[in-house]
Amino acid sequence: MLQDVVGTFLDTLTEREFDGPLLALLAARGFTDVHFIHGQFEFGKDVVAKRADPETGLVRQYLIQSKAGDLGSAEWRAVRPQLEECEYNTLGHQSFDKDLPRVAVLVTTGRLKGSAPSDAAEYRKSVERRGLADLEIWERSDLVDWFCKEPTAGVAGADVEVQLLSMVTSILDRGVTDSRIEKYTRRWLPPVGNAKRAAVEAAILVNALTRVRRLDLAVSVALQLVRAACQDPAAPTGLVEAAHRLVLLMAKQVREQLVPLLEDPLDLARHTMSQMAIFTYPVICCRASEAIALGLALARAEGDKDEAAAFEEALAALAEQPGTSRPPSDLFTTSVILTTVMLSTFGHDDAVEYLRRVAGWLLDRHDDDFSGLGLASLAEDEATSASRVLGGMLESTTIDRRSSSYLATAVLDLAVFLGEESFYERVRENVEALRIVPETMNADEAKAHWVRGGNDVWPQPRVDFAPWADQGTAPLATANTDPLSALLLTAACRSRHYPGGWGYLAETDKH
Repeated sequence: MLQDVVGTFLDTLTEREFDGPLLALLAARGFTDVHFIHGQFEFGKDVVAKRADPETGLVRQYLIQSKAGDLGSAEWRAVRPQLEECEYNTLGHQSFDKDLPRVAVLVTTGRLKGSAPSDAAEYRKSVERRGLADLEIWERSDLVDWFCKEPTAGVAGADVEVQLLSMVTSILDRGVTDSRIEKYTRRWLPPVGNAKRAAVEAAILVNALTRVRRLDLAVSVALQLVRAACQDPAAPTGLVEAAHRLVLLMAKQVREQLVPLLEDPLDLARHTMSQMAIFTYPVICCRASEAIALGLALARAEGDKDEAAAFEEALAALAEQPGTSRPPSDLFTTSVILTTVMLSTFGHDDAVEYLRRVAGWLLDRHDDDFSGLGLASLAEDEATSASRVLGGMLESTTIDRRSSSYLATAVLDLAVFLGEESFYERVRENVEALRIVPETMNADEAKAHWVRGGNDVWPQPRVDFAPWADQGTAPLATANTDPLSALLLTAACRSRHYPGGWGYLAETDKH
């Protein structure tokens, strides 16, 4: 059954979805000095790496070109010039050693078919006669075998198989949640975790979630891979970059699905209409806005101005959606943070207006005049979250009002970040008047590894916000990583944030 799952996963991958698993496979099979160089100037190579022959000890320079799906004769003829370029071109990466014996590799998630196998065999003979680079072809059957039998790179082992298959089954049955994904992926973290295995498992889970049209949760899995890659010092070179690309790929898919629905603010609401639309509509809006904000940050980091512009346009439109400013629980506080911070990088006033609407929603949810029961905590499930949003309207509700709020903490921190003194003071005064208690979580990230909760994560049940004039000049809390990674890890974790890095993201020149 495991081989069937891995086979199905390979059958539906795109080339860029295969980046992480490929890097993990190379590291597990003894390749070193692995560098991903796919891009405009790859010179026929997706990956360059070295490996010592296990029998002779001879080190060879590998040049690897990856493709998705079956390759017929036409596809083989298209890829052959790239393999030929691998034979003579020594450009592409500074670690490439032109003096080592060279091996060109074509790896495909499908197989060669039609006349392609015979043509490939003739091409290999031609290469041998000319004394050029050796040629290896890794097909679907090879990959399935390696992933399922290699303990450190694949999904081998009884415990691994049972848990992974259970997750895939839950996904296909539409029974998986964000909370379960976060808890499951803690097994990817130190001290027992393995980022190489995480790359393979993440790709399988993302693939399954995409098939059931849960792109929001696919983004969540991709973020957990970022977390695993960032926290594992033994992670293969390039895995963090590959994880970033996976998040970006998912964000693009979210954008492509939503853009047609954003011209009219009511279109998205109509598209999600159901008996639970009052809850599901804001969930969709918040999740989508978060993905778009992450896509914007990553597109800028890659220097892709066109993609960044497309994400800006989509984020501005999503911020206007009523549901985006109505996070249904503290779980979506991160969505508010990401939307506000990234929106402020190209539209400060729009970010302020968006945050005002969020603050209004927050205060109304705690106002007795509106039968407010507060918003659900991170620990409360989806049913309770919905009941808090809906329960105040029902005479039969038995849920007590919740006064603690992580969202309140984020709104006040964001008001400070935006430099909005009068807005900050109004929110702070209303929070006190409505007896809302701002809260958050703290952690020793070197030990906690950005997990949502656990032994190295502790609550701060009250966050005191002083009047604007009395705040002092103490530096804002920062994460022990770069601002982009901190933003991604905040989205993966969802229970805490570090405002000290937001300024850098806001000042990044998008041009």
